[in-house]
Amino acid sequence: MYLLNIYRQEGGKQVKYSLVICGLNSILFFGYFLSSGLPCVLAEEKRKVEPVVRGVMIVSLDVPLRATIGEKVNVVVVIGNERVTKETTIVTVTCPTIDQIIGREAETLESLSSRKIIYSWDTGGLKEDVYTIRAELEKVPRETCIDDNVREVKIFLVP
Repeated sequence: MYLLNIYRQEGGKQVKYSLVICGLNSILFFGYFLSSGLPCVLAEEKRKVEPVVRGVMIVSLDVPLRATIGEKVNVVVVIGNERVTKETTIVTVTCPTIDQIIGREAETLESLSSRKIIYSWDTGGLKEDVYTIRAELEKVPRETCIDDNVREVKIFLVP
């Protein structure tokens, strides 16, 4: 058994690779590994990956499955802050089916906290149909994980 140390220049830095060699197969594999440039490729890929930075999120969005036209429907949104610092964002609740804003306001959340917000949606004058309700939070600074900033639900309005 042998210990092999190899030094290589990568990106202006000297990098040390150590390998314990147990037989000829290990030597062949390690030689291929170094000659293929794989260590450089892995290092470059690591630099390309953007870190996931969480921020604010829609925890839940609730409306009844069915409501009567003309009634006011409660739209309940729970928003959360996934950071250890206080964050301010803008909450927007809309009905994209009819291009209507149900509510929009700035909310400040303490660190690692959540808040329930209730909006009242006036369904007067609408027709029988399925409507989409959408809640969205504006991205906060440095936030990269924004998939959880939007939620949508459906509601069926009947006469």
